[in-house]
Amino acid sequence: MKVMIAAGGTGGHIYPAVALAEVLKERDPKTEVVFFGSNNRMESTVIPSLGYRFHGIRMFGMNGRLSAKIGSAVSMLRAETLCRKLMQEEKPDIVVGFGNYISVPLVRAAHHFKIPTVLHEQNSYAGKANRFLARIADKIVGCYESNLKQFPAGKTLLLGNPEASIAAKTKWDPSILKEYGLKEDVPFVICMMGSLGSSSVSKVIDDCLDYLGKQFNVIVATGKSNSYTYKHDSRDNIRIVEYVDGKQMLKGCALAVLRAGATTMAEIGAIGTPSILIPSPYVPNNHQYYNARELSDLDGAVLIEEKDLNAKGLADTINELMANPERREILRANAYRAGKRDAAEKMVDLMEELIGNE
Repeated sequence: MKVMIAAGGTGGHIYPAVALAEVLKERDPKTEVVFFGSNNRMESTVIPSLGYRFHGIRMFGMNGRLSAKIGSAVSMLRAETLCRKLMQEEKPDIVVGFGNYISVPLVRAAHHFKIPTVLHEQNSYAGKANRFLARIADKIVGCYESNLKQFPAGKTLLLGNPEASIAAKTKWDPSILKEYGLKEDVPFVICMMGSLGSSSVSKVIDDCLDYLGKQFNVIVATGKSNSYTYKHDSRDNIRIVEYVDGKQMLKGCALAVLRAGATTMAEIGAIGTPSILIPSPYVPNNHQYYNARELSDLDGAVLIEEKDLNAKGLADTINELMANPERREILRANAYRAGKRDAAEKMVDLMEELIGNE
């Protein structure tokens, strides 16, 4: 089987696509996976570094002024011409789009040549690209009940995020805590606002540390591109670090304070992590709020909107949950129940079925 995957823009689109590629290769090492994306965004370095072939093109999104939208339309037409040539050269058996405007030309070109196509929507509020492509796609894979209302009936399946299949295999290694000078038998809270961090929430977390109990440890991952400088240093039961192994932290922690991006949501469901979710309000369609809302409505997480966030309130919520293991267990069980730990495998099954029907 030869698969072409369009993915790019952010890690939320890229890493689920890479997870699918990994499971495809696990099932059949002879499967060939070729990626398509922007040549000036993170996929152009991340994907080749993982050993996958990558075709890149310069494209522009539809946001901004009229002149920007016209430029985007022109770049889209050029990209589709290139993608039609790629279809003839690569001859894939199936094409998968993981959202973002970079998916549009590849999926349209595949449809032109009657090559089966699948879309993957990671968020509870579907993005523009997937909504635009839904009419021509053969199948659409979603993660939330709300996706069933956003896409055509009959070809939309709730199989989950492929990243969950990778997260579900995570094994907790408590010796990691020794690297931070922490005891393995003391429960810990992990605070992570994504790989890049969040300056606005970091300020609240920093102030919040003064109000937290001493009976548990706290690890704060600041992120690699965070403009905020913490006033707290690592001391006593608190560790301030730039980066952690996210899956390991979610597996081992007693409680996590997180954003609500698609990959994070897939991981906490697959692992079963009790969490406080602070969705970013700075993303398209406020989709992180809707991601978090779907889980909090199932009593699988505590939702705090950033506009309602303050240091004392966050500290009170953390302290209350850390003092109440029964409540944390309810959150864990409900999050785990909502998780889809075989998402990538089921998506591969679907792809094989589509190819077999050709």
